[in-house]
Amino acid sequence: MVSTVLGRSRGRALVVLATPLEAAAIEEGLLPVLPRLTARHQVVVAAVTDPRVAQMRSAARTESADAYETAAAARAELERAAVTARLVRSGVHVVEGEPDRLPPRLADAYLDLKAAGRL
Repeated sequence: MVSTVLGRSRGRALVVLATPLEAAAIEEGLLPVLPRLTARHQVVVAAVTDPRVAQMRSAARTESADAYETAAAARAELERAAVTARLVRSGVHVVEGEPDRLPPRLADAYLDLKAAGRL
Protein backbone atom coordinates (compact mmCIF):
# COMPACT_ATOMS: atom_id res chain seq x y z
CA MET A 1 0.00 0.00 0.00
CA VAL A 2 2.79 2.42 0.90
CA SER A 3 4.62 1.77 -2.37
CA THR A 4 1.44 2.41 -4.33
CA VAL A 5 0.73 5.69 -2.54
CA LEU A 6 4.31 6.90 -2.89
CA GLY A 7 4.41 5.88 -6.55
CA ARG A 8 1.16 7.59 -7.52
CA SER A 9 1.44 10.88 -5.72
CA ARG A 10 4.34 13.21 -6.42
CA GLY A 11 3.24 16.05 -4.16
CA ARG A 12 2.01 16.14 -0.60
CA ALA A 13 -1.35 14.40 -0.19
CA LEU A 14 -3.85 13.46 2.45
CA VAL A 15 -3.82 9.70 2.96
CA VAL A 16 -6.77 8.30 4.89
CA LEU A 17 -6.47 4.75 6.14
CA ALA A 18 -9.63 3.08 7.42
CA THR A 19 -8.49 0.39 9.82
CA PRO A 20 -9.36 -0.99 13.23
CA LEU A 21 -7.07 0.15 16.03
CA GLU A 22 -5.95 -3.35 16.95
CA ALA A 23 -2.49 -3.45 18.49
CA ALA A 24 -1.15 -6.46 16.59
CA ALA A 25 -2.26 -5.23 13.16
CA ILE A 26 -1.00 -1.68 13.73
CA GLU A 27 2.32 -2.66 15.31
CA GLU A 28 3.19 -5.34 12.78
CA GLY A 29 1.64 -3.94 9.63
CA LEU A 30 1.42 -0.17 9.82
CA LEU A 31 3.99 1.21 12.27
CA PRO A 32 7.03 -0.16 10.41
CA VAL A 33 6.04 1.60 7.16
CA LEU A 34 4.63 4.82 8.61
CA PRO A 35 7.88 6.84 8.51
CA ARG A 36 8.06 6.46 4.72
CA LEU A 37 4.47 7.59 4.37
CA THR A 38 4.44 10.43 6.91
CA ALA A 39 7.68 11.86 5.51
CA ARG A 40 5.82 12.95 2.39
CA HIS A 41 2.13 12.89 3.21
CA GLN A 42 -0.35 13.79 5.92
CA VAL A 43 -1.75 10.51 7.21
CA VAL A 44 -5.11 10.12 8.91
CA VAL A 45 -6.21 6.83 10.45
CA ALA A 46 -9.98 6.50 10.63
CA ALA A 47 -11.33 3.89 13.01
CA VAL A 48 -14.87 2.93 13.91
CA THR A 49 -15.54 2.54 17.61
CA ASP A 50 -17.90 -0.08 18.97
CA PRO A 51 -20.57 1.51 21.18
CA ARG A 52 -21.05 -1.83 22.91
CA VAL A 53 -17.58 -1.57 24.48
CA ALA A 54 -18.53 1.61 26.30
CA GLN A 55 -21.81 0.01 27.37
CA MET A 56 -19.96 -3.04 28.70
CA ARG A 57 -17.52 -0.86 30.63
CA SER A 58 -20.26 1.10 32.35
CA ALA A 59 -22.72 -1.76 32.90
CA ALA A 60 -23.95 -2.61 36.37
CA ARG A 61 -21.91 -5.41 37.93
CA THR A 62 -24.44 -7.72 39.53
CA GLU A 63 -22.78 -11.03 38.67
CA SER A 64 -19.20 -12.20 38.30
CA ALA A 65 -19.63 -12.52 34.53
CA ASP A 66 -20.49 -8.81 34.44
CA ALA A 67 -17.25 -7.97 36.21
CA TYR A 68 -15.24 -9.92 33.63
CA GLU A 69 -17.08 -8.19 30.81
CA THR A 70 -16.41 -4.79 32.35
CA ALA A 71 -12.73 -5.61 32.82
CA ALA A 72 -12.44 -6.83 29.22
CA ALA A 73 -14.03 -3.63 27.93
CA ALA A 74 -11.71 -1.48 30.04
CA ARG A 75 -8.69 -3.39 28.78
CA ALA A 76 -9.83 -3.01 25.17
CA GLU A 77 -10.17 0.74 25.64
CA LEU A 78 -6.72 1.00 27.24
CA GLU A 79 -5.13 -0.98 24.41
CA ARG A 80 -6.88 1.19 21.84
CA ALA A 81 -5.64 4.34 23.61
CA ALA A 82 -2.08 2.99 23.62
CA VAL A 83 -2.22 2.25 19.88
CA THR A 84 -3.64 5.71 19.24
CA ALA A 85 -0.82 7.31 21.23
CA ARG A 86 1.80 5.42 19.21
CA LEU A 87 0.22 6.53 15.95
CA VAL A 88 0.08 10.15 17.09
CA ARG A 89 3.76 10.02 18.09
CA SER A 90 4.46 8.76 14.57
CA GLY A 91 2.85 11.85 13.06
CA VAL A 92 -0.56 10.37 12.29
CA HIS A 93 -3.84 12.15 12.94
CA VAL A 94 -6.30 9.61 14.41
CA VAL A 95 -10.05 10.04 13.99
CA GLU A 96 -12.41 7.73 15.83
CA GLY A 97 -16.16 7.52 16.05
CA GLU A 98 -19.19 5.33 16.08
CA PRO A 99 -20.33 4.28 12.59
CA ASP A 100 -22.76 7.16 12.17
CA ARG A 101 -20.38 9.77 13.61
CA LEU A 102 -17.12 8.87 11.87
CA PRO A 103 -17.85 10.48 8.46
CA PRO A 104 -18.54 13.96 9.90
CA ARG A 105 -15.51 13.64 12.18
CA LEU A 106 -13.36 12.83 9.15
CA ALA A 107 -14.71 15.89 7.37
CA ASP A 108 -13.94 18.02 10.43
CA ALA A 109 -10.41 16.58 10.62
CA TYR A 110 -9.85 17.47 6.97
CA LEU A 111 -11.02 21.03 7.56
CA ASP A 112 -8.84 21.33 10.69
CA LEU A 113 -5.76 20.05 8.85
CA LYS A 114 -6.44 22.36 5.91
CA ALA A 115 -6.90 25.39 8.21
CA ALA A 116 -3.65 24.53 10.01
CA GLY A 117 -1.77 24.44 6.70
CA ARG A 118 -0.87 20.76 7.05
CA LEU A 119 -2.20 19.80 3.61
